[in-house]
Amino acid sequence: MVVTRITAANENLTAGRTREQAQHYWAETHGKLVANSQAIRRYHHYFSLPEAYENEPKPTFIGISKFWRDDPYAFGQVAPDGQPVEPFMRFYRNPPAGNDDAQLFDRSRRWPRDDQHADILGEEHVIVDGPTRPGMVNAIFMVCRKPGLDHRDFFEHWLQVHGALAAKLPGLRRYVQYHGVLDAFHRGRGGQTHDGWSELWFDDYAAFQGAYRSPEWQALEADGKTLFHPRQGIVIGREYVQKDENWKPRDYGALSMTEDEVRAKLLAQGYHSLACDPQVPARIKAAAEKGQIAVWTDEHIVVYGDYVIDSRPQRLP
Repeated sequence: MVVTRITAANENLTAGRTREQAQHYWAETHGKLVANSQAIRRYHHYFSLPEAYENEPKPTFIGISKFWRDDPYAFGQVAPDGQPVEPFMRFYRNPPAGNDDAQLFDRSRRWPRDDQHADILGEEHVIVDGPTRPGMVNAIFMVCRKPGLDHRDFFEHWLQVHGALAAKLPGLRRYVQYHGVLDAFHRGRGGQTHDGWSELWFDDYAAFQGAYRSPEWQALEADGKTLFHPRQGIVIGREYVQKDENWKPRDYGALSMTEDEVRAKLLAQGYHSLACDPQVPARIKAAAEKGQIAVWTDEHIVVYGDYVIDSRPQRLP
């Protein structure tokens, strides 16, 4: 069984980034860091569109990361020393990547008290099996069942009744439900935040808004009131592919640079202490040869393996 995981979050407001800056950092720096995990087969993002905040339904999260993996317990496997088995996850659970997560996201609160965080493992159920293409809009709704409904009845109604209503939405190109894999989540991570999520794909945001204002959506919403907790997690965005089946570690140009060029790039990006260490350029090039540069942008450089670097630029006044 291929299990899909999503995590949704909002920005850490103490970091001083705007929503757009946080989304950019998530895509271009943090996401590239996480992509190094061998446990992740595919890795996509969906970032809430600016225009979605001006209309209903408004996003509750700035974005979602979506992971595919073959083993639902892969992230939970630990060695005798209590650390993860998979090499990059061992690295990720320690300060370099863990600190990056903490400075980017608001992890302080949990569902259902507010909408700051979502973490779900789900099994895919395709209802409208249409193709997707770059630029399409994906409306993602993370849901909890109403109190009193057991999971079996909830999943059956969601799939058979609610799913049939959603399939009638005008302009809908693809529709998938992901039902929470409760056993996997309890064993691997200790409990998930929602019972599942749905993805509704449209050609563009205008097409989604047309569906949202339609009589078919009203019928869908009426049925949803019998099924879902009224507070839902929402992201309405476009797909950003971080990692696919053909992904390979990046060298960020280091293999083709001389040591002097590596040093010059570090200086230009503000990594002054690294640039002043005479051993660092050679170590970066050696790491590039082994595929051990996890990320190198003008906001964060991380090298793991034989020699660990975890550095951010020193912004000059």
